Amino acid sequence: MTDFQPESSWIESVAHHSTGFHDSLPSGPAPDADLTISPLLARSPRRPAAAIAADIHELLESMARKRVPRLEAVRRRLQDTLPALPVDPIAQSLLGVHGAIDAVDFLAGRSGGDRAGEFLRQGGALAAALEGLRTELGAFLRRETVSVPMTRLVWADLVMESASLRKRVRQGAHWMAQMSQDLLTRRREPTADVAQVAIEELARRGMAMHERLQAVHRLCGHARSVHGVSEQLAAERSALDGALQERVLPACGGLDDALQPLLHAAGYRALVPTELIVAIEAGHALQVELNQAGAQIRRIHAVHGDLVAQLAVMEQKAEELTAQR
Repeated sequence: MTDFQPESSWIESVAHHSTGFHDSLPSGPAPDADLTISPLLARSPRRPAAAIAADIHELLESMARKRVPRLEAVRRRLQDTLPALPVDPIAQSLLGVHGAIDAVDFLAGRSGGDRAGEFLRQGGALAAALEGLRTELGAFLRRETVSVPMTRLVWADLVMESASLRKRVRQGAHWMAQMSQDLLTRRREPTADVAQVAIEELARRGMAMHERLQAVHRLCGHARSVHGVSEQLAAERSALDGALQERVLPACGGLDDALQPLLHAAGYRALVPTELIVAIEAGHALQVELNQAGAQIRRIHAVHGDLVAQLAVMEQKAEELTAQR
């Protein structure tokens, strides 16, 4: 979504125009660049720094009181949709079927007698595991069909709230540049000592407000990170859904189709090698698909962990901003 594309480096521009704030404090850092006045600022009617500072303060308070909590509410909604990975039960079922295939001694079906009975027991367990996996995968894929669109609605809210917050940050950045320019102009004018003290106090206030504005900007950056990782997680889950639907389920059906005639025939006769080879190859083909699906689930776990970490950072930054009120 275009809202989450990297925007122009407004914060560097603010730092560029905020040299006056740094210059007002002897112990402060050196300015990053020489002060230049943009044509827009040069044409803007000059407003006193005190009035601009009041506007910036009110803007910051409004963001901390309204906009940051609204963005935080969206973050909580997104986090609430990720209490645990729904792929965990699927992973266990995939491993269970993989193990059930390994446990079948297909060659025992050739011997008849007691060994044939053992084959029937093992094959029956495998058939039950296949049926359970297909049932579970069907339910999982149906849940995915419902949950994915709902999650995307939360992402849309994340985009909207972040865009609203960043719009106000850009306004604050513009005012900050105007305030810096007014303070620089006033420093160059002959004034009484008490006026110079007032100017330096405004400069200190400007530095504090500048830092708060940067903190809001960083929060928007974390929102972009959350959105990006969420999209990555959705892509990984879509890849898993496709693998389960298009490869694992058909491979389960192929093995079951090859296994059922063997279980029926082994009850009254010894099996022949050509019958067994079909089932053995179908079992190996399914295990390949199970391994690939398992690898996809591990990738989902990694991205999920990254998303949880990003959400935690975003929560911390939002709490810090609201605590500054």
